[in-house]
Amino acid sequence: MNKKAVIVAGGTTGNLNEHQSLLKNADVIIGVDGGAVALLEAGVRVDVAIGDFDSISAENLQLLKDKAEKVIELPAEKDLTDTEAALEYAAQQLEVDTIFMLGLFGGRVDHMMSNLWVAYHPDFQGIIEKVVMIDEANTLSFYRPGSYHVHKEEDKKYLSFISMTAVEDLRLSGVKYSLDGKDFDHPIALVSNEFLDKEMNFSFAAGLIAMVQSKDIIKKRS
Repeated sequence: MNKKAVIVAGGTTGNLNEHQSLLKNADVIIGVDGGAVALLEAGVRVDVAIGDFDSISAENLQLLKDKAEKVIELPAEKDLTDTEAALEYAAQQLEVDTIFMLGLFGGRVDHMMSNLWVAYHPDFQGIIEKVVMIDEANTLSFYRPGSYHVHKEEDKKYLSFISMTAVEDLRLSGVKYSLDGKDFDHPIALVSNEFLDKEMNFSFAAGLIAMVQSKDIIKKRS
């Protein structure tokens, strides 16, 4: 059985209603700072609320203490960000197969980059392949060397491979722009590829890759 944890960070969470199925089927839901409040406002349970809670009101903090199963208050001055602390909690306290993370993108650029940089954090090397980062337009997963079979998400058009390190022998098949054993001696973003059908395969021999399935967001005119 694939046990799932969902971490909802304090950044732009988008419409949590779009993730109702994921949240409903999660074994553990962790709200980070304002993300915990967003969960309660959306009518979603909060198993663990974690953060320094400097971005929410005293009233909302009390609401979390009343409604959440567990509240972990962190000091404002600390080595980890609130989101990293939530991931650390999931890694150390939970036995789960997948850790979905929502609300990481769309806000401050420094926060967004620090969220992506968990891929390099030594404390998370044992779980980084369990992490899936999601927002309304993107699904990002991390991969270590190996061979993989990927299914197309129905609502996504694009497929990108972003090497977080140098990469050896990258092979892509079943896509518009295939590769047959390409080496890259520096991190590179291979973006806006597309599935030829509903499935594709990729493999590589060394490095770390972030794979992103994405779509364009059409903004409605006011």
